[in-house]
Amino acid sequence: MPTVTPAFSTIQAQGEIVPRIVWADIATGDTINSIAIPGQAAVAGSVQFGGTFGGATITLQVSNDNATFFDIKDLTATTISATAAAFFDFTTSAVYLRPAITGGAANAVDVTVCLRG
Repeated sequence: MPTVTPAFSTIQAQGEIVPRIVWADIATGDTINSIAIPGQAAVAGSVQFGGTFGGATITLQVSNDNATFFDIKDLTATTISATAAAFFDFTTSAVYLRPAITGGAANAVDVTVCLRG
């Protein structure tokens, strides 16, 4: 299966520079590369899931060693997980971030994360 590497960019939003990370067209069975979160010791962020889910479940995960990953929780302590287009806010001080996908078929899910200091 293909390897999905995140694209990192910054966008200008009301005079502020906002880091943006996009993993495009994730499918079940893909190898998904993580990204080291740039910047401050802790960040607030948001994640948007979209695209074709085909019965898949997608989660957002964090790690401090880039080897063992854990599902991250949103601001209400609910695991960030979706089976259709969704949006979540979160905070983290973890070093690495990545999405994970399970189940489904014929899927192509886009994951967009924006970070704020």
